[in-house]
Amino acid sequence: MRAKSLYLLSLLMLSGCQKDEPKPDTTRKEAEAPAKVDAIDPSLAEAVAAASASPARAGVPGQAEGGPPADGVFGPGAADKEATKGAAPKITLGSDGSEPRQKLGPSKPAKLTGTIQLALQSDPRQGAIPVLLSLAVEPKKADAKDAEGSQVVTVRVTGAKVDAPGVPKEMDDQVAKVKGSKVEYTLSPNGTPGPLKVAASKGAPEDFVRSLSDALGLLSIPYPDKPLGAGGFFMVTSRDELMGMDLVTYRMVKVKEVTPEGVTLDVNTKRYAASRTLELPGMPPDMDKNLFQFDAMSEGTVRLPLGAVLPTQGEINSVLAAQFAAADPKRRPAIQLQSRAQLDLK
Repeated sequence: MRAKSLYLLSLLMLSGCQKDEPKPDTTRKEAEAPAKVDAIDPSLAEAVAAASASPARAGVPGQAEGGPPADGVFGPGAADKEATKGAAPKITLGSDGSEPRQKLGPSKPAKLTGTIQLALQSDPRQGAIPVLLSLAVEPKKADAKDAEGSQVVTVRVTGAKVDAPGVPKEMDDQVAKVKGSKVEYTLSPNGTPGPLKVAASKGAPEDFVRSLSDALGLLSIPYPDKPLGAGGFFMVTSRDELMGMDLVTYRMVKVKEVTPEGVTLDVNTKRYAASRTLELPGMPPDMDKNLFQFDAMSEGTVRLPLGAVLPTQGEINSVLAAQFAAADPKRRPAIQLQSRAQLDLK
């Protein structure tokens, strides 16, 4: 199974359906489906637009003029004005919050173990596949060639199973092959992750390994250099890749609670396609590869112990929807994807 198979499967199954907009039909979390991303903070889109259109002002992070497009797809060269490939993320502080404040970032290379449940759904007419991965998160001090204070983080899958009753043995056996896979990346002192290197074990369904990598990318947050308290918030603008798609990502992070042990964060993410052309393996050769509309967002609340390389508790819900151009507007091929990641690490 190729890493992009869920995307392609969704595309082929939904191709030809009449859709005016790529709005996924999500539902609240049940045993068979991911949670609905209906709690996305509406201020995120407003803050992104406002920050992109004007210099910083009170309570709103500033950003370069231009801003994200209404259809979710940047024009030629426009994405580079927001975030260039390979550049460090831009962190814009909106407020440092109230006392007490804590300095955030991965300062303690302590090992973590536990689980992450990934639920994937590429067709709203079918139930999600919840997979429980047992993880060992092993950070270590980076080599001298890396920035001082950087860490190399290796996330190993020590167990994998379908987290639902009554699944066919063949499916459970296939998912079990994810055991032994790993994701490795470097974390800078402020929490900025380097490229995530994915190594899937032999025979493993790469969809789930890649979904683990994507979840780790969402959970690896670059932090401001100032301590933050409750009510503090900041925006991170970055250039990322998701399943082969070149994206500009805006992430609004709000500090919900501060204790001596750690912080609780609300994380809302909005992503835009950096190019109008998107090609996936297996797409019909005569199909228009130009995106008509793109919409990708995530929301979640996580608990971050002070100094930890990752949040240890919480949940991130994501929705991705896209339409491709077509001569007949009523028959635009479409992608609809939903996912949920639930963390339980110690």
